[in-house]
Amino acid sequence: MPPKSLGDQATTYRVRFCIGLLAVCILGPLAARDSARALSTMYNAPALWLPEDMPVRKQYDDFSKLFQGQDVLMIGWDDAKIGSEGVDQAAEALLPLTLATPERPAYLEGISSGQRVFDVLTSPPTSFSERATRARLKGSLIGEDGEQTIVLATFSEAGNLNRQEVLADARQLVSNKIGVPEDQIYTAGPPTDGALVDAEAQGSIDRFTLPSVIVGALICVFCLRSIVLTAIIIIVAVIGQGMSLAMVLYSGIEMNAILIVLPPLVFVLTASAGIHLCNYYRDAMCSDPDIDPTAATRQAMQAGILPCWLAATTTIIGLGSLGLVRLVPVSAFGFIAAGSVFGTLLLLLLLLPGAMQWHGKRHRIKHRAALAKSNEDDRDPLPVEKWRSNIGHAWEAFAAQFMKFPVIVVTLFTIVTAVAASGLPQLTTSVNIPRMFPENSRIRTDYAWFEEHIGPTINAEVVVQFAPGAMPDPIDRFRLVRDVDDHLRSSELVGGVFSARSFLPSPPSKKSRSIRSTVLEANIRKQLEDPESPLQDAGYIATDKKGNQLWRISFRFPFDEEIDYRTEFQRVQAEVIPILEEAGEGISPQFTGGVPMTTESQDVLLQDLFRSFLAAFGIVAIIMMLLLRSFTGGLVAMFPNLFPTITLFGTMGLLETPLDIGSVMTASVALGIAVDGTIHFLTKFQSQSRKGKARTEASLAALHKCGPAMWQTTAVCAISPLVYGLSDFQPTQRFAFMMFGLLLAALVGDVLLLPALLASPLGRLLTPKTSKQKLESGK
Repeated sequence: MPPKSLGDQATTYRVRFCIGLLAVCILGPLAARDSARALSTMYNAPALWLPEDMPVRKQYDDFSKLFQGQDVLMIGWDDAKIGSEGVDQAAEALLPLTLATPERPAYLEGISSGQRVFDVLTSPPTSFSERATRARLKGSLIGEDGEQTIVLATFSEAGNLNRQEVLADARQLVSNKIGVPEDQIYTAGPPTDGALVDAEAQGSIDRFTLPSVIVGALICVFCLRSIVLTAIIIIVAVIGQGMSLAMVLYSGIEMNAILIVLPPLVFVLTASAGIHLCNYYRDAMCSDPDIDPTAATRQAMQAGILPCWLAATTTIIGLGSLGLVRLVPVSAFGFIAAGSVFGTLLLLLLLLPGAMQWHGKRHRIKHRAALAKSNEDDRDPLPVEKWRSNIGHAWEAFAAQFMKFPVIVVTLFTIVTAVAASGLPQLTTSVNIPRMFPENSRIRTDYAWFEEHIGPTINAEVVVQFAPGAMPDPIDRFRLVRDVDDHLRSSELVGGVFSARSFLPSPPSKKSRSIRSTVLEANIRKQLEDPESPLQDAGYIATDKKGNQLWRISFRFPFDEEIDYRTEFQRVQAEVIPILEEAGEGISPQFTGGVPMTTESQDVLLQDLFRSFLAAFGIVAIIMMLLLRSFTGGLVAMFPNLFPTITLFGTMGLLETPLDIGSVMTASVALGIAVDGTIHFLTKFQSQSRKGKARTEASLAALHKCGPAMWQTTAVCAISPLVYGLSDFQPTQRFAFMMFGLLLAALVGDVLLLPALLASPLGRLLTPKTSKQKLESGK
């Protein structure tokens, strides 16, 4: 088929522009409306991010259904003491939230306090002494001083879905009732954790999205020197941001702290593709100042369409590989981001050619005017293009210095990468919620108060399961649970132990036959069997569908950055299991709660991150092999793309800096972005090589052509998300800094390492065969 005439091509571009404009008019309002709706679904529950079919998640779900107390809010203040009226008053103030109204359902299922439990235990039938009661409740409901206590509020399902509102109401109700300022009322527990994460995650988007877009637009205008082209790129990028959030809504997934980095990521990826396409167009315009705008546009699209699609494909593969991660928000992030990149590239390809034509006509008018003026004034023509040319020469000169010693440069980069890689085995992850906030944050302050005044706050659970025929006497079962409880209380770093042992006196020895022992045993048996006894009402004994009786033992670890909770929890398991094994058959332990769910999430995150990165690396390497038509060449070309990820993540391992939910996705993302520059560079390099240029000369020519696009892309993609680094929310902040570091390292790899590789003996593997034959034949 003969090529279209310029008139027909111009008409085609205008038609595509109109189609793209129609798409913008349709998608714009959808993005604005549904992104806001998606943000309104913000709900963070890391314990529920694991797949439902995973054993640890299934066990946690079963435990939550049988026992109450997983969504308990702890409320405390300095004057909350045993015997003070304020504790009972605070508990009474929360009662309205336990009642349903025509406007809302009940937000709380129950209210309790250390005072109420204290009163129950010191009254018949248990009638413990005040001293014994304080000892039993110490570390869980009463502080080490034996006086400080707290109020407990159990959230309903509706309350959990509205926890920000309920938390604010609870603080206000208590504050008004007891006359203590709200900032002196401390809260802790899953509801307050989730509410604060929800608020900070949403606040990050609300506060920093617009400034980030403005910064990106300003850099774009500075780099492209075109308001028209910048406007198209920014409009598409902003729509991509909104539609990525809308896709969260359409997929039925609740918004969470992981997905909040979707908007900045989609923005930078869209801007990257747009800048590369615009630079192909500007190259065409600069090569011939009198070129027809349509011809320049066609030339740009012919030169840029393949590398842009290849670059987008590698980015989509990097993002899509996150779908292998079993944490639901991370896999959703990968698929939604990959789809968003594909969609924004399509929209750019529809809109940019038409915008290029319009810009080209104005550019020619300005160019002729500037040229005429420069001839009249005897000045250098086209200062803007001269500036761009100087930038290109600067890149060329800078890289040329490194290309004089290619083997040394490649060796140095290899050593740096190898040293950093030694830190990868030490890399850890963290999904601990308090760690997501700075040291002086409200959540840290509140947790510190509870740690100091009450006891440890990091929850874990042991559930002793008795099969229907195992140890049939409930007194014997209680003795076994007591032994586990006593062992936990004496275990290092364990505190806040609470179980049936907390409600009942210690049973007499089996050998004792005294009247007192008989009466005591009968009293214990009655409370174990009476459904209305304080013990049964507390919900620490339950029966599952299979008839197994489950006895719950809660305990806590202190919140400390230095504690390895996985190791400590495994130590507890190793100590408890032998006690239960000695008790006989049909008795088994279940370990659940916040600690195992958190550690399992961290394990899954790290394992699946490695798997997803390997998958992305393998697929991208195959694409590079096909592009270069060489197996070994494709592997060599991957070195500059591995350098950023290995260096940054390995350094984090060496510095013992854990990956959090904001930075964990950046490995696969960075691989996709880093390959963008490599593909554009190698495409130009091969084009120059086929013209018979030597590798060094072809590399410099490729750098002269691609260098501006690479530094411009890095400037927009690295600096605009850096605005999010001002956030107090650590995942958002770390994502911004990680992306900045990775993109900067990717630029270094593409500008310094890749040209040095091409100039070294390894460069032969990256040179087209036709070029090698020409050079060898002297042509």
